[in-house]
Amino acid sequence: MERTPLIGNLMRSNQQDEEGQASVGDHPIFLRAAHSPWRFLSQNTLGYIRGAVLTYMIVAASMLINYKAKHQVDDHSPWRIPFQFSTVTWFLLLLYHIMVFCWTITHMHWPDIDAYDTRWKSRVLRFMSPPEQRPDSRRHFYFSLFYTVTHVFALMNVTHYWTVLVPNGHDHWPSKGGDSGGEDSGFFVVFDDCDKNPLKGVMPSGWFPIFCLFNLYVFPAIITLLETTVLNSIRRPEPVPSHLLGTVLSVVLYLVYGALGAKATGHSPFFWMDEDELGGNDKVAGSCALFILLSLAKFSLLHGLIGMRESVSEGSHPN
Repeated sequence: MERTPLIGNLMRSNQQDEEGQASVGDHPIFLRAAHSPWRFLSQNTLGYIRGAVLTYMIVAASMLINYKAKHQVDDHSPWRIPFQFSTVTWFLLLLYHIMVFCWTITHMHWPDIDAYDTRWKSRVLRFMSPPEQRPDSRRHFYFSLFYTVTHVFALMNVTHYWTVLVPNGHDHWPSKGGDSGGEDSGFFVVFDDCDKNPLKGVMPSGWFPIFCLFNLYVFPAIITLLETTVLNSIRRPEPVPSHLLGTVLSVVLYLVYGALGAKATGHSPFFWMDEDELGGNDKVAGSCALFILLSLAKFSLLHGLIGMRESVSEGSHPN
């Protein structure tokens, strides 16, 4: 069994199409995830960048766990944390970056691994290497959907926080008196109280909560922008209807997961999922529908970002 050679090797022997990829058949999405479309970014440099990003995320994740468990003012059980949307978003991002870092490094240094070598080193390298993309396999679609959902969730997490949580006073930014709102909140209310200003009294409270909130509600958008435009050459998700449906179903699955978490912990992930707080099931259903619509908007944004990168990188690789 032979693994697909490096994209650079294919480029030397075949006519190139957009993003410097060979026109004789498309490359597997697993290889595209491990290769930048930009010629100025060598594979070695890409490996260092991915290593630095992953190291930062692992360190930040440990700090976020500490922050959520010990520093957020909340009377509810710590078991609420796994059900929070920001936690799910970070878990998906961290899992994705672990995968692509391993693929980038192994495919650069060990592109051809003997499938019948039973030594532990070979077994570990095969496990860390990009999967083979067989014509009869659906693994490429599942990874493409995972890639899409992960980054749609990241964009949703940031947008929802700044347009929903902060205006409703559920921002957890330090404020005068040290009080703050709940983890997740409801839909689209403008500021009507200066005490809800997320920047009020931040500096005296120290750097740690600010750093953690930056990583929870700003960093996911930054890393999504960097990932989709610079670090990989994954094409726009196709077929679009299947990816769109998969994204919507993933959001619905999260809402069900969050509802189960509310039953188990007594604390809803979002206040707009709390019937007692909103005053009716119809309002909860309407808020859930708006959350699903937000996912559609972020899917469109992600699709546009990838399309923009494809167009620009195609222009940078003239035939």
